[in-house]
Amino acid sequence: MTGRHAPSRPVVDGKFIATGGERFLLKGVTYGTFAPSQAGVSFPPAAVVDQDFAQMRAAGVNTVRTYTPPSLDLLDQAMQHGLRVMIGLPWSQHVTFLDDPQLCRQIRHEVVASARELATHPGVLLLAIGNEIPAPVVRWHGPDRVQQFLYELYEDTKTAVPDALVTYVNYPPTEYLSLPFLDVCAFNVYLHHEPDLRRYLARLQHIAGHKPLVLAEAGADSLREGEEGQAAITSMQLSTAFSEGAAGAIAFAWTDEWWRGGHPVEDWAFGLVDTRRHPKPALSTVTQTFAEAPFPPSQQEAWPRITVVVCAYNEAKTIDECLTSLDALSYPNYEIILINDGSRDATSEIARQHSAVQVIDVPNGGLSAARNIGLEHATGTIVAYTDGDVRADPDWLTYLVQPFLRSNVVGVGGPNVVPPDDPPVAQCIARAPGSPTHVLLDDRIAEHVPGCNMAFKREALLSIGGFNPIYLRAGDDIDICWRLQARGWNIGFAPAALVWHRHRSTVRGYWKQQVGYGEGEAWLKPHHPDRFNGLHIGWHGRIYGPLPFHRALSRRRVNSGTWGTASFPSVYDTDAAPLTFMPHSMRWQVCAIALVLLGTLPAAQPWLTTALSLLGLAALGVTVARCLRYALATDIEELPAICPGPRWLSRLAYRTSIAALYLVQPLARAWGRLRGSLSSPQVEPTRRVQSSSATPTKQAYRDAIRYLTLRSTVRHLWSEQWVSAESLLTRLVRQLQNSPALGTIEVDDGWRADRDIRIAVGLWAWLDLRMVVEDHGASRCLVRIASCLHPGLFLLVSGAALTLVTAGGLAVLPTAGWPMLAISLIVLAMATGARFLWRLTQVVAAVASALTTTTVEAGLLALPSHPTTSPDSAENPDRVTSALQQGTDPTADPAPTAQARTLVDNSSPNTTHSESTHPST
Repeated sequence: MTGRHAPSRPVVDGKFIATGGERFLLKGVTYGTFAPSQAGVSFPPAAVVDQDFAQMRAAGVNTVRTYTPPSLDLLDQAMQHGLRVMIGLPWSQHVTFLDDPQLCRQIRHEVVASARELATHPGVLLLAIGNEIPAPVVRWHGPDRVQQFLYELYEDTKTAVPDALVTYVNYPPTEYLSLPFLDVCAFNVYLHHEPDLRRYLARLQHIAGHKPLVLAEAGADSLREGEEGQAAITSMQLSTAFSEGAAGAIAFAWTDEWWRGGHPVEDWAFGLVDTRRHPKPALSTVTQTFAEAPFPPSQQEAWPRITVVVCAYNEAKTIDECLTSLDALSYPNYEIILINDGSRDATSEIARQHSAVQVIDVPNGGLSAARNIGLEHATGTIVAYTDGDVRADPDWLTYLVQPFLRSNVVGVGGPNVVPPDDPPVAQCIARAPGSPTHVLLDDRIAEHVPGCNMAFKREALLSIGGFNPIYLRAGDDIDICWRLQARGWNIGFAPAALVWHRHRSTVRGYWKQQVGYGEGEAWLKPHHPDRFNGLHIGWHGRIYGPLPFHRALSRRRVNSGTWGTASFPSVYDTDAAPLTFMPHSMRWQVCAIALVLLGTLPAAQPWLTTALSLLGLAALGVTVARCLRYALATDIEELPAICPGPRWLSRLAYRTSIAALYLVQPLARAWGRLRGSLSSPQVEPTRRVQSSSATPTKQAYRDAIRYLTLRSTVRHLWSEQWVSAESLLTRLVRQLQNSPALGTIEVDDGWRADRDIRIAVGLWAWLDLRMVVEDHGASRCLVRIASCLHPGLFLLVSGAALTLVTAGGLAVLPTAGWPMLAISLIVLAMATGARFLWRLTQVVAAVASALTTTTVEAGLLALPSHPTTSPDSAENPDRVTSALQQGTDPTADPAPTAQARTLVDNSSPNTTHSESTHPST
């Protein structure tokens, strides 16, 4: 068989596939299914196949996707024409297969047998162990069971042929299946409008994560769309897939000759050629699309100049690899500037060996100062930043620039992954929490992008004064993202703009990195107090990453339509319960250790020491159990052996190391935050402008006490001109964000109907605000703003704990021989309660100040009493104006009866009034 040993084995190379060390952009067509011959062969005769393959190759096709296993001779024919084959391994997926154990065993046996026979052939590109399990079947079995079966099928296949690339071809109705173990993420998608397809491909890129994404089927029916319509739609689908960073795209189908269910299919015509192999117009457009992929040369001529800034400090071990990768970028117009930030090794000397790199040596001034120097010397309209321990993908800038061209973003970031050749300790650290990753608000817009892979418009950076030099080691990327967003600008995300980021290779290096990140958080808080929830950053978006810990940060909700009939199910991610991650906090671990130590002290009541020890050990056990759980769920299958001996021993060493790093990370971050809060920054933090005074007053104390009773406070405002609730809430949010006394501020995103704005009161509670605007005719309106305190889970738990501690301190500890400890615990409980009350009073005062400023800006007049909705106010507008001038209630009757007064006095402050819709004025 000719050519059996010509091509090299395909491998995953980041978000793409490579063969022979070169990128293989998959440009394919589907082939079949065909009517079986008398000999049972499900492909045309060899002469027809040879003609088809020659015609495909002339059209720029390099991949053929089959739905049934081909013969070795057909694979040889494909290789002769320079084609690779994506082989489908079919099985009885259209039935409820999991209900029949014998059928499941048969499926696994047949798939493995076919894979073992075909996968070693050098013409094979991918093995597809399934294609579109019907949504009703998945619904019948449940996603978890189907996911487990596909995992077992994948494991069986990889065990039989370890070097083969394995995928499962999914489709939109079952996109919620979680299959992160696959080598390649493949989807069949038929969307005929480019904006819809772009949005969906952006979502699929996040489903794919760090794996390649392949559009496994795309096309249009020439019978329904017409041949010209088919050509336009198919070309659009393929070109859009390439421009969105897909590793490949496959047109469905090569020919109109199609056989299914024992009969020829005659009411569809998806082929690029007809049944007699006569080309349709779609073949010409697909040929042009494949020739220009991933981007037409005409587009590249208009791409802006980019300056790549590399900031390096003692990076002699990795700087040559970094600059070599940047020299080889495919982007047509860029420059490279290396800022050598006072390195004491050979970083500068090695960098100067690269003639295309401009090297600038400066005294050590920290990361932000180095980034600013690169900004000053940049000549590009876009400045891209990366680190000296990074290897850039050849198409890094090509995909990083795309969001700038298609949207109004001022910054863009991309993913970073650990190189497969990093040492074992680095591989464990890459799978531990705390590594830099992106935080996304949706599929396109980021809240934060890591400093090793980010780019910004130069004018935008200059307009905000560049990077803040206070950040010497970390935090600069978070600060710059938040400052740009404070201007109302967006930061995009490019999933295919990938860099390989080398991680720390020692536990000591990991500790120092996490301590540095903790210091950065401590210095971020004075600049952005509204972004913090207590000591920690309160991200508004979702943290994306391959770690089980990252996946546990949110819970998935799927709406698959009535009875599972939705072609595109709605998938939502919601925040997990706060207590889910409390066992990983430093405070939890310190308290647990303190309880264990208390249990070792002598006491008159032995049962008390035993109880304290058991409680502390149980708390530590919860932490260790969670760390082990995340370590067991971490993907380490592709990692090399870490020690000699059987494979299970290396896996045990990996998972034990990862679990230990989960324990270490929160302690390092806490130590870093403590160091950061005690250190004296070289540059004083920039404070936000306070809109007005928010000093706590006696009224604020009274309101705080009222909130503690969980009663609502309602403010009433009158306007002679109509004002919308949206405009008032927007103004109010702006004022709240300008108040340094406030922390996290959340705006309703449509999920909650009982609040419009939520303000954090430390870790204990939330102050919720909601607003309604009533139409009182002639453009007049009454605005009601209700506020109410909602205790958080932490407040309930800590309150119960403090109550028990106080009771225990009074009743048990003195008799146990620990009177000073009892006094200390009682004082701690009282101090904690006082601190909460003080914090609540600060928040109440700040909110009142923001409301006052918003009222003045909008021209609203605060009413002195609690009005009730009355139609008389709309019928007699002059009486309202007169009442306002006299300082009385404009909506009250001139002489209310005793019954009316009783109804008003007894009305609940929590009463919700219907909001009247008013046209814009």
